[in-house]
Amino acid sequence: MSLLSQPELRAALRGFFESSGYRRYKMSKFEEYDLYAGNKNFLMSEKVLTFTDTDGKLLALKPDVTLSIIKNFRQTEGVEKLYYHESVYRDGGHGFREIEQAGVECLGDVDEYAVCEVLSMAAQTLGLIGPRYELDISHLGILSEALSPLDDPEKARVIELFGGKNFGEIENILEQNGVSEDVKARILQLSRLDCPAAEAPKQLQDILGGYVSWERLQLFCDTCEILGRKFGSKVRVDFSTVGDISYYSGIIFRGYLSGVPQSVLSGGQYDQLMTKLQKRGRAIGFAMYLDLLEPLIISSGEFDFDALLVYPEEAKPADILSAAEKLRSRGLKVSVMPYEPADMRFGEIYRLGKDGDLIG
Repeated sequence: MSLLSQPELRAALRGFFESSGYRRYKMSKFEEYDLYAGNKNFLMSEKVLTFTDTDGKLLALKPDVTLSIIKNFRQTEGVEKLYYHESVYRDGGHGFREIEQAGVECLGDVDEYAVCEVLSMAAQTLGLIGPRYELDISHLGILSEALSPLDDPEKARVIELFGGKNFGEIENILEQNGVSEDVKARILQLSRLDCPAAEAPKQLQDILGGYVSWERLQLFCDTCEILGRKFGSKVRVDFSTVGDISYYSGIIFRGYLSGVPQSVLSGGQYDQLMTKLQKRGRAIGFAMYLDLLEPLIISSGEFDFDALLVYPEEAKPADILSAAEKLRSRGLKVSVMPYEPADMRFGEIYRLGKDGDLIG
């Protein structure tokens, strides 16, 4: 894994997004609370940090970027391609935290090329961090159609079980709902599907051919084929990658990096969310959670300071200042202390002698 410093990572992401034709989107740190209250299922945490504005309006510090971008989307035709680098505020289980995230959103007349472009950008974004990554994709439209014998509550429950790879409970629910053996077998095969994108078209057509919308299946297979050719086994099809079907309507995906035990990138097609917020068109995007990359990020320098100057209690201030200036005249960043701090790193350590000379 090739490590980057925080400044290098920010610059790399900005350069990549802009070279891909996406423009920077800046937003306020807060929105009206109603936006989040009505879409809590879309949020990673239902808790939202709120405050009352001077005019009595209830506002919230942003727990999510996508909702804000879609709410403020004004495009009437064509496609809007945006990227962002923002902070969000979420409850991490031990209080609220400021979380830095970066990502892209493509809104409006989103066609199949735009879908492939965003998926390709997601894989390349992971690749900016290091070569050992994986992007898992699935399609909620296909999954929802495959589960059409079930009513909506049972369908939502089974989709949740897909996410946990709970094959036994999936089979129990299908049997309890009288699903035929052939359909049950197809659904169970789909729940276990986990393969490189290049292999997915053949497997999906064997499992679902003639059973779900051929056009939808073919479009997804075409996307898998494109991604498979470009990224090899680093992009996989895994139908345990799921989300809320009241928001996501098509492709959904998550990204992983070696050295981090959870997904660091997530995204999908938010067409349902566009409709819910009374916006025209379709939408797809992803977010990279930069706080999760801390194990892979190096500090800007190897040391906190180039040198530490330690002086004795009896040293004269004029001698300490003179010694420090002598070190700084060499172009060194120097910290001056009466002791060696345990929580800091220094390239060199000098001590001030009784006669004002430097020892080190």
